[in-house]
Amino acid sequence: MNLSKNDMYYLDASQLRYGIDFDVITETPFTEGIVERLYGVDNHVINDKWIKKLGLGVVKNNYTNDSYIYDITSENILNETVKIGIYYQLTHPEFDDKELDRWVFGSKEGVDYVIGLLGNEAAACVLSQLKEIFKAKKGKVLAFKKC
Repeated sequence: MNLSKNDMYYLDASQLRYGIDFDVITETPFTEGIVERLYGVDNHVINDKWIKKLGLGVVKNNYTNDSYIYDITSENILNETVKIGIYYQLTHPEFDDKELDRWVFGSKEGVDYVIGLLGNEAAACVLSQLKEIFKAKKGKVLAFKKC
């Protein structure tokens, strides 16, 4: 997925101390040593609905009050990348992540992967919303007469 969005960045979580540098503000478990990266999005209010549906978590920096997103499955970079990419697309529908669209909806395997990653109920909601976002970006195709 295309995570080179201009307003998204990540931090190395290995040097941060839980309870001192940051606190978890969601119910998602956080295990030091497992979570390797925290993701920030400039000028973004965390969307709790999508965080919960995607199984992501949120921490708050105790010094700056900035919030960061994490994935408990960070040992699997593909799972993490997919979840973070989906979260960004859902919360920034004006962004057009064509690679995410092709990866998820380009084959049955992509849809199956998302279902396996999120579970049936959450995946149905997420896939439906993604489909609407990508459908709105397709535009109208003009048909030309044959010569």
